Amino acid sequence: MKLGLPNNYVSRVMPPATPHADGRLPGSGLVFTGRRRDPDLAAGARSQRGAHAHGRPHRRGQHETRDMNPSSHLAVDPADLAAAGITGVTSATNLASAAGLAVAAGAASLAGLDATLQAVGPALDHRWAIVGPPPSPDGWIRASDLLDPERLDEALAVVREHHQATPEVAVSYFTAWYAATIVGPAIATFVLTRRIPDLDPAEIWVHRHEGGWFDATAFHRPRMTLLPEDPAVAGCAPEATPVEVVAVAADLEALRAQLVEEIIGHLEPIIASLRKRARLGLAALWGAVAAQCGRTFLLTERVSRDPHLGRLEADAFFAAAAPTLRARPTWQQFIHRGRCYTGMRRGSCCLAHRVTEEFCTACPFVAAPERESRLREWIDSQGPGGLAV
Repeated sequence: MKLGLPNNYVSRVMPPATPHADGRLPGSGLVFTGRRRDPDLAAGARSQRGAHAHGRPHRRGQHETRDMNPSSHLAVDPADLAAAGITGVTSATNLASAAGLAVAAGAASLAGLDATLQAVGPALDHRWAIVGPPPSPDGWIRASDLLDPERLDEALAVVREHHQATPEVAVSYFTAWYAATIVGPAIATFVLTRRIPDLDPAEIWVHRHEGGWFDATAFHRPRMTLLPEDPAVAGCAPEATPVEVVAVAADLEALRAQLVEEIIGHLEPIIASLRKRARLGLAALWGAVAAQCGRTFLLTERVSRDPHLGRLEADAFFAAAAPTLRARPTWQQFIHRGRCYTGMRRGSCCLAHRVTEEFCTACPFVAAPERESRLREWIDSQGPGGLAV
């Protein structure tokens, strides 16, 4: 049976359908540790969710874990920011804004969208993004073409056949795979450069492998929404790197609101079409989108080197994206080998267990202690710089 899972570990070459030694399946950002489904696991997970519903920490040896509700903790001490000259921080939302200032300052050295996408590349994981037309006709699809019922049915048929999936699993996989190619570049550029690429479906191509998953995004034109202080707005960008300014947001909060509008506006029509093709509700479909958003926010640590910024930015984003992205992920923070890590618990199930007979680490049916154990293994398997995502 060929396996592929709905999130971000996708190579540019069609991967084999067997698990890696580290327990990660190719085509996937989900971690599996060889543990088969236990009939008592779901019940145990439900009791654990009750125990952690109020964010109460529990102890495992010398490690502390928090199965966190959104914005329930401030992991950065405002006093530390004050010492650095940053004041007025009283909430998770403006803490995210303040902590992001140093990262966003790097945008001053960026010119066009192409340079921006290169700068945020590590946060896209095994996906990639470019500016310009697709480099070849093979596998590239204009995003707006997937709004055609026949093209969408064709894409879903590929997923069903290649992964021997039911309509529900195929739609769940497709939703996550497609969403990752759209939200990844948008969220990474927002967090790391305070810019947002234009997400007009008619101006975007996505690259699909023969197994049905997507691994690349091509923006036809270098269109972006920027802040007033951005060098491209001030006319400081080199002439050799054109920038098409779609809009200038008044401030960071307005730019964040634009990010939410761009993502939901792009995905809403295709989510509506996908809902007609499987017995999945809006919470499940938007939950798949929210999981990809949450994962990208956490992956920005690869560039920012800040273990808290992505989570705080995610909390502010999801607050602005409610109620559409109501099935949002929550966080599980823990200390491993002397440093802070953040893992993710999805807000809805991806249905991977119907194909793999296992629950993924981020599954809402995996108990917090089990998730932490798996995340520790996953971090160690990645070597230096490993993250819990």
